[in-house]
Amino acid sequence: MLRVAPDAQAARRDEEAVRRVAEGVLAAAGVRAAAAAGPALVAAAFAVQTANLPNVTAGTDTATGEPLGPVGPAPHLARSVERALAARPRGADLTGGSRLVGWERAERAVLDDSRDRLAAAWPEMLTELRICVAQVALLEGRAIDGFTDFATHGAVYVNRARLGASPRGLPGPVRFAEALVHEGTHTRCNAAQLSSPFLTSAADGVDPVRTPLRADPRPLAGLFQQAVVLTRCTELYRRLLDAERTTATPAEHTTATPALAARRDRLSSDARQAIGTLRQHGGSLTAHGLAVLGECDDLLRPTAV
Repeated sequence: MLRVAPDAQAARRDEEAVRRVAEGVLAAAGVRAAAAAGPALVAAAFAVQTANLPNVTAGTDTATGEPLGPVGPAPHLARSVERALAARPRGADLTGGSRLVGWERAERAVLDDSRDRLAAAWPEMLTELRICVAQVALLEGRAIDGFTDFATHGAVYVNRARLGASPRGLPGPVRFAEALVHEGTHTRCNAAQLSSPFLTSAADGVDPVRTPLRADPRPLAGLFQQAVVLTRCTELYRRLLDAERTTATPAEHTTATPALAARRDRLSSDARQAIGTLRQHGGSLTAHGLAVLGECDDLLRPTAV
């Protein structure tokens, strides 16, 4: 069951449920995957379910082995990128494509800095991310900024551009910390809804709706995840601002704080928009889904704009 505030115990239960499902799929098909774990295990189960049997054991896991650690290109991860590109809406700009790349030393340092900032500002979130996110894959190319794929559950994909500072003054490690919370929350939602759905079957009959994060209309399920993602990212910036105000020098305060505040306000506004649209379709939400929306409201109250 999902909690909007990080909940390590619930996250462990849901991740264990995902692992059991993947192992059950492989066992039922008579496929041995004793060496597979994390995203590679789920990818093998997905290959069995889609009858893509030649790819069940394909690929080598190039991760560091640490939770929330960098992972290099691997065949099962590359197939996720191909699926993400194929799912882009008609007319989307695919110039430059999107492909997996390896991590450079300087990029790993930014990842370390991002995790350190999360540890200082929101340690509970970092703990949950380490439970849900096994691997962080790096993308290059303008077509995709970031995504998750349940077929490689436990891996998150983030564009390497997020490692650098934004034109509006957000430091690279802050931008990447947001990306980790964003994609990690999608991962958390995917695992939680496996046993405790957010939407009823009535949601299948609802036309796609406008959402804050996508130009193309999305199903209610996509909007629901956006609401949770935006709420958590708003809370991240609220906490970063609190840390900035209490620990930064005057010079650092004047350069970083306005960018942090502007990003918090934008995320908060988008989260409220998403929640408002979902409230209009409250009959399509389960009791669990409605409870999660209530938690989103509670977490957003300190950041009202």
